[in-house]
This record gives sequence, structure tokens and C-alpha cells, in this order.
Amino acid sequence: MHRLLKRQLKRHFQETVPETFQPLLQAISSAYEQADLDREMLERSLALTAEELLERNQRLSQNLQTQQQAQADLKASYEILDATLNASKEGILVVSADTDRPIAVNKHYLLLMGLSEERINHMTGADLFRNSFLQLFEGQQLYDQLKEMRNHEHGSHRIYPMRKGGWLEVYAVKHPVAGYIWMLRDISEIREKEETITYQAQHDSLTGLPNRVLLQDRLELSINRAQAQHSRIALCYIDLDGFKTINDSLGHASGDKLLIEVALRLKQGIKPQDTLARVGGDEFVVIMDDISSQDEVLQRADNMLATLMPPVELDQRSFFIGASIGIAMYPNDGESTGLLMRNADIAMYRAKANGKNCFHFFTPSLERIAQHRLQMETELRKAIEQDQLELYYQPKVFLQNDPRGARTGQLHSFEALLRWQRPDGSFVSPESFIHIAEEAGMISQIGQMVVEKACHQARQWLNEGYESNISINLSPRQFLIPGFHEDIVDTIRSYGIPSAMISVEITESLLMQDLVSARGVLEYFRAHDVFVYLDDFGSGFSSLNYLKTLPVDAIKIDRTFVRDLSTSRADRAIANTIITLGKQLNKLIVAEGIETVEQANFLIDSGCDLAQGYFYGRPVNGESARHYFQLSPTLPAATSPLAKPGASE
Repeated sequence: MHRLLKRQLKRHFQETVPETFQPLLQAISSAYEQADLDREMLERSLALTAEELLERNQRLSQNLQTQQQAQADLKASYEILDATLNASKEGILVVSADTDRPIAVNKHYLLLMGLSEERINHMTGADLFRNSFLQLFEGQQLYDQLKEMRNHEHGSHRIYPMRKGGWLEVYAVKHPVAGYIWMLRDISEIREKEETITYQAQHDSLTGLPNRVLLQDRLELSINRAQAQHSRIALCYIDLDGFKTINDSLGHASGDKLLIEVALRLKQGIKPQDTLARVGGDEFVVIMDDISSQDEVLQRADNMLATLMPPVELDQRSFFIGASIGIAMYPNDGESTGLLMRNADIAMYRAKANGKNCFHFFTPSLERIAQHRLQMETELRKAIEQDQLELYYQPKVFLQNDPRGARTGQLHSFEALLRWQRPDGSFVSPESFIHIAEEAGMISQIGQMVVEKACHQARQWLNEGYESNISINLSPRQFLIPGFHEDIVDTIRSYGIPSAMISVEITESLLMQDLVSARGVLEYFRAHDVFVYLDDFGSGFSSLNYLKTLPVDAIKIDRTFVRDLSTSRADRAIANTIITLGKQLNKLIVAEGIETVEQANFLIDSGCDLAQGYFYGRPVNGESARHYFQLSPTLPAATSPLAKPGASE
């Protein structure tokens, strides 16, 4: 029986409930039990429903938060994408393949294409294409690029010149989802830098003229054109005369000004269609196209030389600059760029050998000379390495009796003369190889070697009890080497011999190249007791005023005035004049190239101080030179050339 029914029965029935009520009570108890069961089920159902609703509500909350986060992330992504697109230096446009409407665009695209955001919102892809077409010089190629973009999975790339100026790089690709993607970049600055780099690589930085690289290209084009048209070309190789002297004496800044002036003048001397290039320090090349005759080349080469004739003003001083021009013709003198340049260069060296400030056409004989010169240069380098160069010594003798005790014919000093003896015993004269050594840059090495050998010989003689001065010749190129005079004095000191035992001989043409520098060098020599001979006097154009002021100790009469003394009244007059002038200036007078007794007697009678030549002695090696000491006992007057014959103590 249900517990609630039992409680009620106990409250109302003190005694046992009658039997007749039992079925009713049983039914009521069952009803109670069923009610409890229904209530329990209802409560359980209500509890489950509340829990499910709570879980569903939590899921909805979570979904809502996720959606809100996704929306925030999407918004951030859009902002990042927009910032990225607008931060890009490329103009970016994306056009839908379905709607033909722009779905993405950045500000740089609008700027490049001259559009606004408001305007582009009302434009289709076709409108934007037409707008781009109008912005470009070669807009027609946009159609080709559009076809490439549609048919090529890797897209299409083109560069266009813009109508407003500059260059536009365009990359286009079709994406299966995004549609048509156009990326534009203004490369005007890059192209400008590339053009600048290309220009600098092909032009001389000083004069702005084409350099060797561009010259090579233009010469190839000229040859190809001449070959097709059966015409001729003239290639002129120009080397300035005396530029190194100006550059070394006044400095590189003045040298640069001179080169700029030369470039301007040469431009005036050629036709506008000709190519003028600078290919080296003071070397220029001119390509003359479509030449009608050799006479035309002659006239135009004359014009170029004429433009260089007026003096150039540098540092308030006037300088005359000439040029040596070598000319090679296509096709006669070569059908390739290298051969034409080589042959024109060979002809230029012949022009220099002919006296400079002139031009010379290439000939086959010049090629043989050039080959010989190259062979000689190779052999000379080998000779220097193998110490084949040797000094020979030619005596200078007194022509006048001297109060100190010297007598006519007695040894005064020696001149060191360079000799090159090949392994086969044959000799090469200095006239054949000194100019090659100068041009090939070997003269500094040879000059130092001569000083070393002369000092070594002087030291050796001094150790044996013989004391005599040795004079060495200075090359014009050697004279331009900075500090060479200091090196000479240092070398003399290193051998522990008196400075008066070594003297130098320089030509008057060398002095006239740069008097300011020359005077400084000569004064340095004088300050260190190094005697200076002015060689080949009378053969150049020196000023007597310079001779009066320059610190020169002796004058050597050029052999061209000595050779015909016995037959030429003019040479006798010149020799007498030089001797008289030298004595008035208190200079020692030396005559060289004496070969006959008549020449010797004339010079003795004229009062010349010293003589040198085959009549008194040939050049010999250091061992054989001892013979001259034995013939002439050592005297105080013979020790140093500073002691002038005939002068009082």
C-alpha cells in the first residue's frame, strides 16, 4: 500500500480498516503509485530538457563567439590585404572573369593610370583596358599581352614606354578563382639608372666621348655597313705630342683640362656622322665612314691637325699641343676591328718617328717594322733579365794645357755609353733600343741599372787607386720620373764614392720640355756636387736667356757641327760662337765626335776645353778603360770636371 494512503488511514481509522474497503484502497494505492511514477518521469523529463537546452545554449554561444571572431579576423584580413595592396609599389588590379568588374585595386594603380576611386567603381574591365591603352605609346601590344595571359599559365610580361614619360612594366596572369590579375610597376628610375650605367660603361668619364668598348661596337657596325654597301672606311689613331710633359709638370687637373679642350677641337675637325672616341690617356680614334678617296682622308686629317694648332691656355701659360695620326683604310688595311686598330696604331708610331705633328698611312712595310719592334722589345726584356746590357766608357781629354799640370790629350773623365751584346756576340746600338725601352716602360729600370753599374765601376776604380768622373746620359722619359734625381744621389752615396765622381748629361730638348721642373732637378744636382753636361747643344731651339740662368756646368757641342769643321765655314763659325759664349758664361766646353787631326787642331786653336771622339779613344768596357789611366797619370785636375781647364785656382 502506498505510503501516503497508509498515513491517511492511520489518521482516520484507529482500528483495522474494514475488509470491504480493501479493493478500493488497493486501487487508490495503485493510483498514488502511478501518480508518483508519472511525476518522477515528468521531473526526469524536465531535468533532461533543461540540460539539453543549457548545452544547446552553450553551443549557440560558442558558435556566436566563433562567428564574431571569424568576422573580426575577416575584417582584419581585409584591412591587412588592403594595407598590403596599397603599400606595394606596384599597381594592382583584379578583374572578375565572371562579371568583368574590378574586385580589387590599390591606390598605386589609380595613381599610375590617372583614376579615382569614385570613377573606377563605375568602370568595367573593358573600360580599364581602354584607359591603359591610352596611357601607353605601344598600347596595341596590350592586346597581344592579353592573349598571352589567357593562353599561358605563367602569365605575360611586357615593358611599355608611357605617353607622359617614363617606362611601365606590366605583368598579367589569369587566376582560376580571382580572375584577371594585372600588376604594374613604374621602372623609369631603374631604366634611367641602367641607361646611366650603360652610358658610363661605354663613354669616357672625362670627355664624354665613346670609349674603347663603344668604339669597338661602332667600328663593327661601320665595317658591316661598308661591306654591304661596298664602301670604304678610314680609321685614324691619334696620339697627342708632348702631353705627358704638360701632365707631369702642371699636374693631372691641368692635363684633364687639356684633354677636354682637345676633344672639343677634334669634334670641330670631323664630320657630324664620324665617331670620335677616347681610348687611352692621350689617345683618340676617329672612324670616318663612306670615304670616297684617299685625298678626302688627307684633307680631313689636315683639318684635325689644324684645329690643334692654336695654343692652349693653362694656368695662365700658353702651350702648343700637336698630334701624331696613324691612318688605316678598310678594306685594304684590314677587314676586322682588331686588325684596323692595330695597323692604325702602327702608322701612328711611324708618324711620331717622322717628327710628330703629322699623319702617316699604314703600309705593309710598317707592319714588318712593327713586328721587328715587338721582337726587339721581347729580346730587350730578356736582355735586362739576363744582364746583357753593359756600360762602355769613352774618354774625354784635355785640349788645353792647364796650370794644374794637365796636358793636351790627357784623360779628364769618361762618358758611360750603354751597349747591348747579344749571346751570339753581336752588338745592338742604343739608338735601336732606347726609344723602345721608353715606349715600353722599361727606361726607369734601365736608367737605375746604368746608375748602379757606373757607381760600381767608379767604386772599383777607386779601390784600385784610379779616380775619374763618369758621366751618364739621362733619357727624356727618365727625366720625368718623379724623384729620379734623388734616387741617383742616394745610389751614389750607397757606394761610398764622392758625388763628384758621377755626372749627368741631359739634352737641351729635354730641358725645354719643362723648364720649371728641370731647373729644380738641376739645382738639386748642383747642391749635391753632381756635375751637369748640356748635351747636343745647338741642335735644338733653346733660349740663350735660359742657358744663362740654368745651373748647367758644361756645354757639349753637337757632333753635327764638328763633323764638317775642316770643310764648312758655317760649322766653324758656329763652333767658335758656342766656345766663346760658353767661356763668357764660365761653362766648360766639350766637343764630341772628333775623328780627325784637323778637327782637333781647330778646336785646340779655338780654345775648346775638352774633346771626345774616336780620334782620342773609342768606348771600351771597364776592364779595358784602365788603359787610359795608364796613359794619363792621375792628376788633381782630372779627378773632377768641376775643375775647369785654364781657370785659376
